[in-house]
Amino acid sequence: MGHLVGCGSRDRTARDDNRRRIADAGEFPRGARQGRLSRFVYPEGMRFLSVFLTGGAVASLCLSSLAQTAGSQTQPQQTAPATTQAPAASQQTTPQLKLEDLPPEPHTPTPEEEAAAAAARQRAQIQQLAISEAAWGPKASSPGVDLTMKETGRQKAEAGTMVTYRLSAKGFAPGARLVLLRWPLNQGVAAVMDGIVIDASGNAVCAAPAPSSSAPSAPAEGSNPPGKGQGAAAPAAPLHATPCTNTMQPNAPVEITTTAAKGEAVRVALVSEDRKSGAAASAVPFPETGEDRGCKLQVLLGSKDAELVLIEGDGFKPDMPFTLGAETFGQKVMLGAKPDPQGHFVAAMTPYVAGHDSGDTVVFYQSDVCSPTVSFHWGKGSYKAE
Repeated sequence: MGHLVGCGSRDRTARDDNRRRIADAGEFPRGARQGRLSRFVYPEGMRFLSVFLTGGAVASLCLSSLAQTAGSQTQPQQTAPATTQAPAASQQTTPQLKLEDLPPEPHTPTPEEEAAAAAARQRAQIQQLAISEAAWGPKASSPGVDLTMKETGRQKAEAGTMVTYRLSAKGFAPGARLVLLRWPLNQGVAAVMDGIVIDASGNAVCAAPAPSSSAPSAPAEGSNPPGKGQGAAAPAAPLHATPCTNTMQPNAPVEITTTAAKGEAVRVALVSEDRKSGAAASAVPFPETGEDRGCKLQVLLGSKDAELVLIEGDGFKPDMPFTLGAETFGQKVMLGAKPDPQGHFVAAMTPYVAGHDSGDTVVFYQSDVCSPTVSFHWGKGSYKAE
């Protein structure tokens, strides 16, 4: 679970809503490693005040395992059966439809059933978003391709602290032209710049404009490209965005400057224009963590105002009895995540409690080895850039 699905001709396996949202955002084949969202908690009375579900946030490069499992099982194309012209005589002997032959009236859902179905759809959307965010990074990258973000400076501004990153990568084909993607909170993945290459030092830089070439002639009607049989899928169109030379000089390093709230991850990716390879990375400029004796809990915003949060854990003993939970307004829920052999886990939760528009949640881990805690504030207007 939690990996990017393959792309190119396999785009048909993604869910239609994801395809619309990512549009030309770019896609690349999945890595061999897989991430896992250990547990998801939906508190009773769960509600969402913003539009992060309807505003296109459930999207990414090719995104989550839900897009793979729920959308990859594409329905075979239905071919209309051949029809034959019935003799005129038979058309005159069509039996008359009687009332007892009518199909039963379809069941009309009750308001309770409609509400339950809507809640189930919402849970599926939230889980898909959480899995996608948890997978962003090396686990989502193409095999052998790696992307690194290096912070180069911070500067105070009216909008908040402006943090600048430079990108470096390895594993891309020499000379491959790349497209920069970003995934801000409450938005879909967007292609923001193309014409990027990796220089000899491994840094992402703006390349000189590629020489224009005449478009290949269209194949004759009814012919197939070499190696393609009748009915074979057409190759995916090249991925493009605004050329980097519109705002940068050739060979200038690619920089990302942004603000962020506490616990917000800056998510970026580089994808080859031919969509054959890519890598994702993220950085958290203002981490929200709690540590105790080598065990670390970290809260990551899954949406603005902490309507959705991811809880990451590192340094935990996988074979040690423990209790992991969260408390909000005296209400406790058990997260139930289990560390993997490397001592890492990811859980997700929606902290909202019925009757409260905002509040504070404490996430706790208790064992004989360590007992870290971390708290975060949530609610309307709680999202603020540092």
